Amino acid sequence: MNNLDYKDFEKNDIHVLKQAQVIASMNVTFYLIISIAKIVIGNIAKSTALKADGYNGATDTLAYLIIIMGIAFAKRPKNQEHRFGYAKAETISTLITSILIIETSFWVIWKGIIDWINNSSEKPDLLAAVIGIGSGILTFIIFLLNNYFAKKIQSKPLLTSSKDQKWDGITSILTGIAILASELGFPWIDKLTAIVIGLLMFRTGLFILNSSAFKLIDGFSNESLNQVKFELEKFRQIEKIVKINGREYENDIYISVIVKVDCCLTVNDTMKLTKTMQNYLQRRCGIYELDVQYVS
Repeated sequence: MNNLDYKDFEKNDIHVLKQAQVIASMNVTFYLIISIAKIVIGNIAKSTALKADGYNGATDTLAYLIIIMGIAFAKRPKNQEHRFGYAKAETISTLITSILIIETSFWVIWKGIIDWINNSSEKPDLLAAVIGIGSGILTFIIFLLNNYFAKKIQSKPLLTSSKDQKWDGITSILTGIAILASELGFPWIDKLTAIVIGLLMFRTGLFILNSSAFKLIDGFSNESLNQVKFELEKFRQIEKIVKINGREYENDIYISVIVKVDCCLTVNDTMKLTKTMQNYLQRRCGIYELDVQYVS
């Protein structure tokens, strides 16, 4: 990040939110079309695995819709009641998404087991395999684009979703291969694949849930905190870092620190030092706001 003062940094963050919202909207359209196609073809071709993959995509469609709403809410300006802004709305939207994924995974697993018990000898049509592999390749291409733009604008919700999208593409390709295997005389593989997809969905949902919950209760990694502390210790005016805390609101990182300085420093000196440290940490660590208390 180039030299940005506090106001420019805040404007840049709002611009990132708008870009993230546009990308998420495009993903909703993509997932909606692909999911409907998988569910419809899955029913026609009698493939439990393709239907499960379609429901997985449908969950992602709803997930992106929730993320869009979260991003839209996060763009609201700060006020007296919300002095840190509404950035946590993005985290909450990601948390809701994870619960939705976990809930759908249970249904997919249950459906796969029931179809295996009731209809284990029925083979799916070859069309299901073509749709599975084709949609998987297309999804993987979309993942590469999303991952590129998510890193470019540094949007963590989109980056998390793009990682899930990568596995969606791989899952769809493997689903198509499993359906081909079913065609060769192993119809139970189609049902087993549906169960595996459900388990993968559960794993993904649980990972996102843990990550979102960690942020909502103001968890902050020791590695990131130590990096900030290391950068602050470079300032010769600081004799000792007494206490340092961090909190993360998706793209926004807030640091509060108590530092010991020479008693000869004036109020004007400390104000200039705070400004210098904040601009430096914005460039080096992407810190959104720095709150400094001085003791002597």
